[in-house]
Amino acid sequence: MKAAKTGTLRVGASSWSFPDWRGPFYPPQTPADRQLSFYARHFNSVEANTSFYALPAPKTLLRWLESVPEGFTFSLKAPREITHEKRLVNVERTTAAYLDVLRSLGPAAAPGLIQFPATFTRAAAGRRLADFVYSLATGAADIQLSVEVRAFDLMTTAFIRFLLERGIGFVAVERTGQPDTFANLQSAADLTATRLPCHIRLIGNDRDPLPDDKRIRRPQDELLDKWAKRIAGLLRDGTDVFCYVHNPFEGHAPATVRRLRDRVSQYLPLPDWNPTAGRPSAEEDSGQLSLF
Repeated sequence: MKAAKTGTLRVGASSWSFPDWRGPFYPPQTPADRQLSFYARHFNSVEANTSFYALPAPKTLLRWLESVPEGFTFSLKAPREITHEKRLVNVERTTAAYLDVLRSLGPAAAPGLIQFPATFTRAAAGRRLADFVYSLATGAADIQLSVEVRAFDLMTTAFIRFLLERGIGFVAVERTGQPDTFANLQSAADLTATRLPCHIRLIGNDRDPLPDDKRIRRPQDELLDKWAKRIAGLLRDGTDVFCYVHNPFEGHAPATVRRLRDRVSQYLPLPDWNPTAGRPSAEEDSGQLSLF
């Protein structure tokens, strides 16, 4: 049965600030503080990894929001202190600060990315992780969040179902040497009858760095075809999709994003991204940054 409404596709890169993009993507003389506004004229979402190292200050968030048009979204990665350093032990304060930053973005917030390292396993920290998920389900039900795991014993339909039942998404990842969890995600979604946004990250072989990020060096046509078909199916079923491409996937993320969009549009017509210039001020824009 066809969904009453087609899902929305938000697709972009893992960041907007790469020196090698000057020339191939950004005009050569584009200053750093104009790159985001240029990026946002071409793509409707971005993954912000800077928050993994330090949460952005209010003035930084305001500058971001003033640089992008209505409809553009940011997927902020949770601080490494939460997931990699303290590994969910005594992280209440940092977690609350991260959630407040997501809230401050208002409608410009894509699902927040909470990524765990491969050493964070169900066997070693399953109870701690379950308690953390419970706390998010009760204390952050107003925020879209997604969990990415790299331990194989968490890449199961059971764990994905546990997340979805509590309103938290699971990140489907395309990464060399890592299992494809998309079928498990679909099974869990069917079992729970949930329609959360689908969060996808196309990373590729990040263990084998390319010499630069200037052009496509290792085309992944077969993988792009696979994900384009999946994304089109999700959209057709009414599921919103947030997909982020990393440079290592093919070598130059902006070109890959375009290649992916072109393939999805072969299955399902996509609206053009033609953002209007400017956006309301922070005071006028639905209370964004009111937490600050």
